[in-house]
Amino acid sequence: MDEPVGRYPTVSTNPGTPSSSKPRKGDIRAVRLRLLPNGSQERKLRKLADATAKLWNELNYARLIQWREGKHVDFKDTKHEYYHKYKSVLGVNAGQVINLNNWMWNSFFKLSRLYRQGKLPRFYGKPSPPGFWKDRLLGKRELRVLVRNDRYHLELINGGEGYIVLKD
Repeated sequence: MDEPVGRYPTVSTNPGTPSSSKPRKGDIRAVRLRLLPNGSQERKLRKLADATAKLWNELNYARLIQWREGKHVDFKDTKHEYYHKYKSVLGVNAGQVINLNNWMWNSFFKLSRLYRQGKLPRFYGKPSPPGFWKDRLLGKRELRVLVRNDRYHLELINGGEGYIVLKD
């Protein structure tokens, strides 16, 4: 059977996303989109995604150095420093990247504590710090865009297809 010709945008949510209409505190919803931008839109999205990955990698590296030197990982100062460095490019979405990185580091610390106490199941293995957004084969940053839930809206046109409009 032949594949349909043309470009159809797709929207799907992460399979682990709870479908409850009443979200609980701490629930995270991830929506994955296949984007079909024109030339100028693609350049803007690549710039945004590159800045997002660069922020993640720089912030993660600063915290990794602090952790490896045996120091306390200073969330407040690193958050302040990198938010103000990237807010001109990413706007408020810089805060989303930093919050995700905070969440990943806190998860790492909690898993490490459980591992040392022997309360972590064996199949988990020893926890490792959050990784960098980098393609190991190509040696380039992985392009990801994080957008705060109030910084976009969807314009539906027909039967589930539509446009995502970023406010920043």
